[in-house]
Amino acid sequence: MFRFFTKVHKQQVQEAIELVGMSEYLHQNIGELSGGQQQRVFIARALVSKPELLILDEPTVGVDAKSVQNFYSLLDQLNRKKGITLIMVTHDIGAMTDHVTDVACLNKSLHFHGNTAEFEANQDLSAFYGHDVHMLTHNHGGH
Repeated sequence: MFRFFTKVHKQQVQEAIELVGMSEYLHQNIGELSGGQQQRVFIARALVSKPELLILDEPTVGVDAKSVQNFYSLLDQLNRKKGITLIMVTHDIGAMTDHVTDVACLNKSLHFHGNTAEFEANQDLSAFYGHDVHMLTHNHGGH
């Protein structure tokens, strides 16, 4: 029941905290951190176990715009440099087209599955969601 951290465990935690850019907050209470900082800590916590897959449910809700961009940059780094597969549930269509490689649209059933170029070219989004959908996309950095 009572496990003690070994030197290896402490090193893994330190590496994960550094990877998500939260080293300067290491001794701060999580309740004192911003929403974006808390998300980074949660990611670090998951990274300690060396996952192959992370599932994120609305990870940017309550996070300011600057922190959102930093968060997506972190996710990009985890995917491209660490080889971690990411599954993200979001209502932010703009984020999907800027930051992901494949899209699956769900509304009681799977309506679309493909890459972001196919998603952007799809004219049937309104039919998928049952109401008008207006999609604005902009690419930051060529993702």
